[in-house]
Amino acid sequence: MSTDESTLALVAAGSLDVADVEILQQLASLVGASDPVPDGLVDRIGMALTIEALHAELAELHLVGEPALAVRADETSIEAGTITFTTDVLTVMISVHPEADRVRVDGWAAPASELSVELHQSGDVTTVTSDADGRFSFSDVERGPARLVLRRPEEPQVPIVTPQIEL
Repeated sequence: MSTDESTLALVAAGSLDVADVEILQQLASLVGASDPVPDGLVDRIGMALTIEALHAELAELHLVGEPALAVRADETSIEAGTITFTTDVLTVMISVHPEADRVRVDGWAAPASELSVELHQSGDVTTVTSDADGRFSFSDVERGPARLVLRRPEEPQVPIVTPQIEL
């Protein structure tokens, strides 16, 4: 559905009136004039995301422990105490430990090896290296949505990406 069709659907549903549409059109015009989207940016972003997705191994999420520990906040994030992620090449288990208003995340990867482990949260990336047994930890982590990206030394260009979880 195009933007114009979306606007017409909102007007027809009574969510927007003619004055709202005029204000939104003027706002779009001002934003477009003062900060236009660079030519080709949308296409470049789409291509970069497609290429990155082709090179990523997506981990499957498995909750561990009592179902009462897991609360589905929405369709894109899950809150739990212990979670396991699996792929064909790696299994990762993490435990989330509350520490006042923050958390500590302890993790283990199998097969055991040194991995680069990135915690992506609100645009910030914190990177640690697991030990030879595959253990890693992030301390003093803000609560909120996060995902892990793990990179194996033998294939660093093929990251293992977990679904988003709620810490």
